[in-house]
Amino acid sequence: MSEWNVKLIEKIERTKDTKSFRFERPENFTYLPGQFTTFYIPKEGNGELFHHFSFSSSPTEPFIEFTTRIRESEYKQRLDQLSLGTTIRISTILGKFSLTKKINKVVFICAGIGITAARSNIKWVIDTQTNIDIILLYGNRDLNNIAFKNELEAIKQNNFKLFHILSHPTEDWKGWKGRINEHFILYSVPDWEERRWFISGPPAMVDMVEKILTEDICVPMEIIREEFYIGY
Repeated sequence: MSEWNVKLIEKIERTKDTKSFRFERPENFTYLPGQFTTFYIPKEGNGELFHHFSFSSSPTEPFIEFTTRIRESEYKQRLDQLSLGTTIRISTILGKFSLTKKINKVVFICAGIGITAARSNIKWVIDTQTNIDIILLYGNRDLNNIAFKNELEAIKQNNFKLFHILSHPTEDWKGWKGRINEHFILYSVPDWEERRWFISGPPAMVDMVEKILTEDICVPMEIIREEFYIGY
């Protein structure tokens, strides 16, 4: 089992309850966009706490980063308390939620913190100037809960289209309302038959979107990849 010790160098507030934790990248450390690893942090007193996180950073960036909601769990509270300069341990890079240069068109469907693996992939495509046409369908509660909002809006271009849907928007919101549904998907992805599909978010959301794609829209299961975010 491969292991690395990494130093916490920055904490970045993405929304009112979501933070990115950025670490020094070890020399010769490699991973694919959208993969995940286990982060072990020191427990108060003795021992360690651990949690699996997808990288929100891209392999093209000089640091490694994950992003999570700060909850009441022991791990999340201890994580939020870590001082810059703290060294933690990571191990075993896993996951197949990764784009390759063989893919021409793709749709990412994400809810909440499920955006992290998609952001890793999108940043990789932009930085490597890989010719992949991307549509991102991004569901959140309201505008204040959209992690990476400004960054994603800034990189919208011909080969990257972004559609938001909010379940509890303010009255002045003019965009899509509710939860991710068949009508929203078909409107946003008119060429759906030409694309591969990547779904990430809470298990209930991933299962719901899979059902819509396979049963209502008739997308073949073999061109769908999924990442279930548990305990985020």
